[in-house]
Amino acid sequence: MSLQTVVLLLGLLPMWPAAEQAASAEKVSAKTWVGRYQEIEEALRTEECVSMEVFPPQYLSRCTFRTGGPVARMAWRPLRPGPDRGFSESYKTEIAAYELDKLLKMDMVPPTVERQIQGNSGGAQLWVEKIVDATGPEPTDGESRAHWDAQLARMAMFDNLIGNRERNRRQMLRDDGWNLILIDHSRAFGAGTQLHHKMARIDDEQWAKIEALTRSQLDGALRAWLDTSAIDAILKRREAMRAEIKLLRR
Repeated sequence: MSLQTVVLLLGLLPMWPAAEQAASAEKVSAKTWVGRYQEIEEALRTEECVSMEVFPPQYLSRCTFRTGGPVARMAWRPLRPGPDRGFSESYKTEIAAYELDKLLKMDMVPPTVERQIQGNSGGAQLWVEKIVDATGPEPTDGESRAHWDAQLARMAMFDNLIGNRERNRRQMLRDDGWNLILIDHSRAFGAGTQLHHKMARIDDEQWAKIEALTRSQLDGALRAWLDTSAIDAILKRREAMRAEIKLLRR
């Protein structure tokens, strides 16, 4: 699980409905990184942690930076690549999820980079402020409902592409404007080709971007974080998605 998932479980981040009741009438997106990718990434790599909160298990922490910079806090995960309870886990797949999100122009996965702290390599992810998880009721008004449903469709397609079978509502964060933010991809990008999520609705724009991905693009963005077999599996899952989408459109 990601740090934010664990902290939500511990009750250290606002949960619905308490945060819902305190939400501002002005709906401001929590996706502060959009259009500022390089600035946020550089801050995550270089800003000094002035305090570190460690949550069990101890490879999950929240780092606070000095005030005045573009990032207030980050999630820090020195999760070494390797097996864990029948799964392959790695901080590197968290970075790969962000890099693929950028290729697809989704803006759902918070900026995540590699850095070292006290000699340990790990994933440094923007700690998204002013959000709650998605365990509460879904939106009821028409505009918010349509916006939310469209994002859920993109999420299902993304999770199938990356082989993420563990999505749950505590790994789905949202702000007051019902903007979806996705965390916890430490077990994604395996070698399996099975599609784990039903695609009841297809986002045509998202699918066009997925279809347009080339092996060269994937290698350039992901080769530092994934091995050849994992990138091969992305393309194989895309083929499986193509077959399923063809059936849905009959």
